[in-house]
Amino acid sequence: MEEVFDIYSRDGKYIGTELKSICHSENPGFYHKPVWIWIINSKNEILVQKRATCKKNHPNKWDMPSAGHVVAGETSIEGAVRETYEELGIETKESDYKFIGEYIADKSFEIAQIYLLKRDLDISKLHLQKEEVSEVKLLSYDEFKNLFYSSEFVPFDNEYRELVLKMLKANFN
Repeated sequence: MEEVFDIYSRDGKYIGTELKSICHSENPGFYHKPVWIWIINSKNEILVQKRATCKKNHPNKWDMPSAGHVVAGETSIEGAVRETYEELGIETKESDYKFIGEYIADKSFEIAQIYLLKRDLDISKLHLQKEEVSEVKLLSYDEFKNLFYSSEFVPFDNEYRELVLKMLKANFN
């Protein structure tokens, strides 16, 4: 059964619900709200994931450690907790996350809900969802910045990249 998402106007006003395939069509005329989760540890290392080879968009590219769609009726924080567990096997609770803000991605008709999770992890013990994630690694800030701006990373516009780098630095120990 296909996922159903809550849909919104560009200014965030709730409109109703729609099928994922319609939300991901070329010009749906409305927005949906995915969660984009960044994870850092107490050593100020940033976790990244490599997207699985079977992914439709950007296979084998490095990406934020966890991301996904918020399904209809679910809050964005509930989606963040669920996606972090599904993709990485990390059990969390809502209070573990810091809401960073929203980012409007007009090309994909998304109003991304950006969260930060501070967690020390043994990445060898993570349970990666093989349909989503092929590999994870921890990077220093400089290593991350170099990868983030490279062709090996999922493409983002520079405005979003700058926002992420500023957010990470502001939340380091």
